[in-house]
Amino acid sequence: MARIALVHDIAGVATVQAEILRRAGHDVEQIPLPAHGATWRWPLKALALPARLVAFLPTIRKLRRGRYDVIHIHYVSQGIVGVLARRPFFAQAHGSDLHLNLTRGAYRGITARVLEDARAVFYVSPNLPRYMPGYDSKLVYLPNPVELPAAPPPTDVSRVLIFTRLHPVKGVERIFPAVERLAARARVSALNYGPLAPEYMRDYSRWVEFQKPIPHDQVGAFLAGFDVVIGQMLQGVLGLMEIEALAVGRPVIAAVDASLYPDDPPPVVHASTPDEIVSAVERLRANPAELAEISRRGREWAIRNHGYRRHLEILERTYFGRVVTA
Repeated sequence: MARIALVHDIAGVATVQAEILRRAGHDVEQIPLPAHGATWRWPLKALALPARLVAFLPTIRKLRRGRYDVIHIHYVSQGIVGVLARRPFFAQAHGSDLHLNLTRGAYRGITARVLEDARAVFYVSPNLPRYMPGYDSKLVYLPNPVELPAAPPPTDVSRVLIFTRLHPVKGVERIFPAVERLAARARVSALNYGPLAPEYMRDYSRWVEFQKPIPHDQVGAFLAGFDVVIGQMLQGVLGLMEIEALAVGRPVIAAVDASLYPDDPPPVVHASTPDEIVSAVERLRANPAELAEISRRGREWAIRNHGYRRHLEILERTYFGRVVTA
């Protein structure tokens, strides 16, 4: 079996990949990267770039000298460690490393260089190829791996969870104008997570219970405590958080562009405005049978598209040109 380096981690995806690959018999080493300046706001973040590159030097040396069969780096800009190590590597795009970083001069050149040098570029949601024109032959769709125990299907809508990062890129300004009306029908919760959290907690805490982010190993149990989940409204795709909700068996309300999923569109309740969100919740409250059916179909879709077995097959086929484990 192969010796694999998984560099950096985003939303716990690399940690899950390590588990999947180890179960298949591979020798996996997870290598974190220093986060100097990563959470700073622009333009200060750009000023921190030279210091971040210096902090990456130990990892670059490790990759250069290590006898790895596969180097897989999460977040495209972090792929600079593979470029500087002068070793073949795979990059994985997660979203903001493209649609945000490509608009910022300090990171645009790094992103382009990583895309150019990578053997292949995994991407986690079907809207991302539009940001990588000219690299079609390198792109590999790798849906985020999700396997969570199913919860009993909801029978009513008494608890609603806004389960997305509070960031403009998630379209949260389309969700929160609905919370006063939703709170008249159900308990509404959201996560204290994202750059807009302080503002939204100040403005909406009268109607919304804000909760601390949940450790990854507790996400399934947390989601089981809600009846309906409201997801992101802007990108037209499902992120990891919405997929986790589907995997648990929670109906998801989100703005999804079905054309991005031509073969197997996710069974979500579409909404993209505050009025549509309120109407979707009302519809599910009035139709317990539909609520249960969407719960069942959502979980089946998540297993079909995001289960660990499929994830392993895509990784091995891309790494080695074939699936090497049964």
